[in-house]
Amino acid sequence: MRHTPGTTAFERQVFANAAHAGLRGSYPRRPTRRALLTRLTHAALLAAGLGLTIACDRLPGQARRVPRVGYVANQALPGNQRQDAQNQAVIDGLADYGYIPGPNFQMESRFPTDDSQNAEMISGLLRSRVDVLVTGGTAATVTAKQATATVPIVGVYVGDPVGTGLVQSLARPGGNVTAIGNGNTEIMGKALELLLKLEPTLRRVAYLYNPANASHVTVMGQLSTLAAASGLEAVPAPTLAMADLDVAFDKAVANGAEAFMWSGFLQAQGDVRVAALASSRHLISMGLDRSYPVAGGLISYGPVALAIFRRAGYYVDRILKGAKPADLPVELPTTYELIVNQTTASALGITIPDEVAQQVTSWI
Repeated sequence: MRHTPGTTAFERQVFANAAHAGLRGSYPRRPTRRALLTRLTHAALLAAGLGLTIACDRLPGQARRVPRVGYVANQALPGNQRQDAQNQAVIDGLADYGYIPGPNFQMESRFPTDDSQNAEMISGLLRSRVDVLVTGGTAATVTAKQATATVPIVGVYVGDPVGTGLVQSLARPGGNVTAIGNGNTEIMGKALELLLKLEPTLRRVAYLYNPANASHVTVMGQLSTLAAASGLEAVPAPTLAMADLDVAFDKAVANGAEAFMWSGFLQAQGDVRVAALASSRHLISMGLDRSYPVAGGLISYGPVALAIFRRAGYYVDRILKGAKPADLPVELPTTYELIVNQTTASALGITIPDEVAQQVTSWI
């Protein structure tokens, strides 16, 4: 075959392939270098155009997606300073890892005033396609797990994560849930010890709790076992709402309760009412959060709750960076606080023993 002077080896191969395929009629017998280059240029432009079209089609999917975090608060009753502080602690914890609402992540928060609202609010967040769900308290976390098996969940201030079925074990949670526990099941022995030091003749201790909360039921059972081992009797005082609180308290007193432990599930309103009921009956009482003595209760012993809520930022950061909840161990509190309301102690005629006073982290 004769070749046009100045053609390249590539061009000559193109001609040869065309001739071999019987396509001579589709090309000039002796195409000029300019004609060939023009065809090649058209093909290149067409390919580039197709590539640009594909790239443009992918741009929205390839653009950096701002992560979305859903947060369900732990019974956010109006005007509840305790709950406001917990909510702010979650925001501060996220900021510790560089997550500021707006610029680099979106946060959608829901504030149920009752556990019965959890399911609807969680479903709404899941429909909005959040990347991580942060849930305050045991009830909300259990509801979240029932609602999804795929969206990562970080439970905050959760009671008995294993016993409630939220995780398989503390070290290896499994599934799509991990958590920061509140340690309440671990402190019942210490709580009873403190009450006995305040009232050595104590024989019956009532526990005001929510029977619909799995972790509260676990604590009630544990308290009964520990009380029996100490020669005491634990008196159940179940209540579901503020309207039932007075009745539950009076019934426990009628059953011989000489002291009360308060789970705190009704938040600020419950704190104030239980403190008032205990004082009116001249009974010692203990809450599991510092909000109780702040509201007028005698004493509280429990973990530093705000530190637990702030720790949620660590888990969210790990998950957004690719970690799976199944591989993130559940953490339990390492720091506890003992708070005493001196005014209430004085009104009850109680002198705080030295061995208890030495453990007090804050006096009110």
